[in-house]
Amino acid sequence: MANYIQKFVYHLSNIVPLVVVAALAWHVQYKTWNIPIVLLVVAACITIVFAFCFIYGKNNCSVKHISVTSISSKDNWVVAYILAYLLPFADLVISDFNIVLLIVTSSMLLLVIVPAVLSLPNMLLFFSGYHFYEIGTDETGINDYLLISKRKRIRSKENVKTVLRVFEKLLIDTEEKD
Repeated sequence: MANYIQKFVYHLSNIVPLVVVAALAWHVQYKTWNIPIVLLVVAACITIVFAFCFIYGKNNCSVKHISVTSISSKDNWVVAYILAYLLPFADLVISDFNIVLLIVTSSMLLLVIVPAVLSLPNMLLFFSGYHFYEIGTDETGINDYLLISKRKRIRSKENVKTVLRVFEKLLIDTEEKD
């Protein structure tokens, strides 16, 4: 199971697309590269640390045999992510920003970074070709595990037999890509 630092890095990495959009919006608005370069370096550093933690977790988390009772795709969150997070955040670097928009966007960012138990899909993993599924199991009675998989479509609950447990409700599929 991942430690608290890896969990923090997993949640923190969700801000990378926001930081990249902020850098691009800043450059478009102010025609300078000073702040955008800093933001892009921060995004790159977070991405590298996240990649290291994810690969380390894939290689060292314990394998768990499960009996899946239900499975459904969770890839539809990407549209909501783009609309809810990226578009409003890009407006923050424009000189006449709205304070209400700043408060709402900051609150949404806190909801992404702070959750202790909730496992959210990760945009960096989605860009890397991973897909997300919500599964339920017999053993625990929990019906909202998040399964990360390279497989494009998992249609049958019998197709998931073993997983890696990353943290509370986050699992990684051990099967190869379809």
